[in-house]
Amino acid sequence: MNSIAYLAIQSIAGTAVQNVEIINKVWLAGAAVLVSALAILCGTVTQLFIASRLRRTQLELSKQQALQQQQSLSKQLSMQEIASRRIAMANVSAKRQVWIDELRADIAQYVTLWQEISYLWEAMVSRVRPAPLSEAQLNKELADFIDSTTKLRKEALQLALRIELRLNMTEQKHQELKALMTRLERVVGGFDRVKSARQPSDVQNEFAAVRTQLVAKCQEILKVEWDRLKEESYIDPSR
Repeated sequence: MNSIAYLAIQSIAGTAVQNVEIINKVWLAGAAVLVSALAILCGTVTQLFIASRLRRTQLELSKQQALQQQQSLSKQLSMQEIASRRIAMANVSAKRQVWIDELRADIAQYVTLWQEISYLWEAMVSRVRPAPLSEAQLNKELADFIDSTTKLRKEALQLALRIELRLNMTEQKHQELKALMTRLERVVGGFDRVKSARQPSDVQNEFAAVRTQLVAKCQEILKVEWDRLKEESYIDPSR
């Protein structure tokens, strides 16, 4: 009986040991599978994390490159705009300088022509006064006088138109210059013996006074334009 019980107990113990070994193997196998799964999961997560970081880095680099390109383009456009402004300002300044030079030259020539016309009138009046001329002499001198003054008047008219086309009649000084030009021409009409009985010397004195005023007014206008020209040369085109 004891022998049978012992064998039964021994059999149960052996079975238990075998079961424990099986359980251990199962646990080991499960642990191995779990570790492997965890390793795979960690590897996948790590790869995803690395890929995400790389993508974020690439995006940041792309943004920085785009920003740098935009800044570079903006800088180039700004420099081009500044260069264009400088060219435009230089053109305006050059044209203003030409305007100043041409107005000065035309006014001088205009006044000179009318001064010459006034001298011809004075000479004609003085020639006729002392002693009567024969009809033939008078006709010849009148023809020469008319021929000379007509050419001079035509040239003076062309200059007057050139000057007037440069003037800005919304500005007071320009209006005053035009009025003095008209007055200068009218003064010369004082030599006409049919229209006036004034002495040639009186007409010349008035002509000289108007001429002085006209030249002074022209100088005022030229100074204003010259000051504008200097201001333009100091303007910063980057503003």
